[in-house]
Amino acid sequence: MSMRSPKSKNLGLTILLAILVSGIGHVYLGYVKRGVIILIITIVFSFIVAIFLPFPVSAVPLTVYWIWQIYDVYEHYRKNFRA
Repeated sequence: MSMRSPKSKNLGLTILLAILVSGIGHVYLGYVKRGVIILIITIVFSFIVAIFLPFPVSAVPLTVYWIWQIYDVYEHYRKNFRA
């Protein structure tokens, strides 16, 4: 992947996209394959957790995964798009 200049991507928009839909922040940064995989895992994981865990308990692993993917997209931004 060719690195772009630091100003070519906006950190705020990257984080916002990751908050709204898991994996889309990665796609915005150019990590399309990683973003699609994260999105698919989110969907499958959500169904599995919903089937096997009651609601208050199911929120915990889903929230941890959601926070992880936001942190991951931030780390990718920091490594590749900051000056």
